Amino acid sequence: MKTIRRKVDVVVAGSGPGGATVARQMARAGKSVLLLEKGRNQKMIGNHLAALGFADKFGLSWTEEGLNVVRALITGGSTIMYCGAASRPPEWLKSKYGVDLDKYVDETIKELDIAELPDEVVGTAGMRILEAGNDLGYKFEKMKKFISPQKCKMKCGGTCMLGCPHGAKWSARNYIEDMLIAGGEIVTRADVQHVTHEDGVATGLLAITPKGRLEVEAKSVVISAGGIGTPSILQKSGLDEAGQGMFIDPLVFVTGVSRFKGTCQGPPMTVGTYEFLEEGILLSDLIDPWGMWLLMTLLRNPSKLLNFLQYRKQLSLMVKIGDERKGFISMDGRISKPMTDQDRLRLNRGAIMARDILIKAGCTPESIMIGPVRGAHPGATARIGDVVDKNLETRIKGLYVSDASVLPDALDRPLVLTLVSLAKRLSEHLETNVYGNA
Repeated sequence: MKTIRRKVDVVVAGSGPGGATVARQMARAGKSVLLLEKGRNQKMIGNHLAALGFADKFGLSWTEEGLNVVRALITGGSTIMYCGAASRPPEWLKSKYGVDLDKYVDETIKELDIAELPDEVVGTAGMRILEAGNDLGYKFEKMKKFISPQKCKMKCGGTCMLGCPHGAKWSARNYIEDMLIAGGEIVTRADVQHVTHEDGVATGLLAITPKGRLEVEAKSVVISAGGIGTPSILQKSGLDEAGQGMFIDPLVFVTGVSRFKGTCQGPPMTVGTYEFLEEGILLSDLIDPWGMWLLMTLLRNPSKLLNFLQYRKQLSLMVKIGDERKGFISMDGRISKPMTDQDRLRLNRGAIMARDILIKAGCTPESIMIGPVRGAHPGATARIGDVVDKNLETRIKGLYVSDASVLPDALDRPLVLTLVSLAKRLSEHLETNVYGNA
C-alpha cells in the first residue's frame, strides 16, 4: 500500500461541529491545518436516498441491548442530521468543572444569528403544541434555532433531519468552507487508525485512505470523531481509560393524528419546554422522517401502520432524557448501553405529559402511540476530569479531544452550541499557549 506523508501544524480527525470549528479557527490564525473526515463530501442531502449514503450502517446501528443509534459519516458530521436547535450549556459545566463558555456562546449566537423563528415559520403545528403545552401549565416556549427563516422552505415533509438542501440550517460545512478559504485542507474517506506519540507527546496520526496510508506529522492532534468514533481511536492510541461510561440521550416519539396540519409541515424542534430539565426531561415538537416513521412503527406499533395515511396530519412530541452514565464503547466500535430504572421512569413521565399535550392540541386519544426507545448524541466517553483536562488535553501531551465525548455528563438539551463553543475555547488555548499567538 502506498504511503503518503504530510507535515502540518494541526491535524483534526472529524469534521462535525467540534472538528470543523477547531480547523477553521486555527486556519484563520495562520496555522497549517489538515482536516480528516471518515465519510464523503456528499452533495445530495435532504432525502431518504441521500441519508442511506451517509448514515452509518444505513441508520440501523444498534447497541448490544437493542437501542437504535444513528450516526452521520459525512462532511459536517452530526450537523447534517441535527434539528438546528440551540441551547446554552448548563451552569454546572462552569461551576463544577471550571469550563466557562459564556463569551464563546455569546460570540457564536451573534455570529450565526441564532434566534427564535417567527410564528409563520414555526408553523401551525408547532404553535398548536406551544399553546396546548402552556394551557396545561408546562411552560412551553420557542426554541432558539440555527435556521435562517428567510431560507427555510417549510415544505420538506419531515426530512429536515436528513440535511437541509436549501442552506437554511447552519451546518459545520459552513465552517469547513471558511477553513478552506483560510488555507486549510480536507481529506475525505480518511479512516483514522491511531495517534502516534513518543515519550508521552503526540507526534501525529495514521489514517487509511483510498489513495493509501496517510501518515501525518503534527504539533497538535485534535480528535473530533464523536462520542462513538473518538474513544475507539483513543483506545487504539494507548488511552484505555476512554470509552468507559457514556450518556446517549434516550428518546421516544409520541405521535397522534389530528385534523390539522401536522408536525412534518414545519421545521423540527421549534418549540419545547425546559421546565423539567432538573428532572432530566426535555419535550419538543419533532416527528420522524416518513421512512423512519414506517420502520419504527413496524417495530413497535404495527397495529398503527394505517396512521401513515394521515402522516401529514400527525402531531408529534419528542421526549428526550438525560440518562445515567452506563455502558462502554469498545475498540472495535461495539456499544453497550443498558437502560436503568431511573432512565425508564423519566421516559415514561415525559411520555405521559406528551400524550396530554397532544390530546389538548387536537389529537384523538386512540391514535396516540409511543415509538421505540432510541439514542442520540452519545457522549462522556472521553470526559473532562477522567480522560481530558479542562483544556481538553489527554495525558498524551499535544493530543486533544473536541466533541461530545468530553462532556462529563448528559446536558439534557441540544448540544451543538456547546460543542462549537468548546472548540472555540480550545482553539484560543492552542493559539495562546501552544503557538504563542496571544
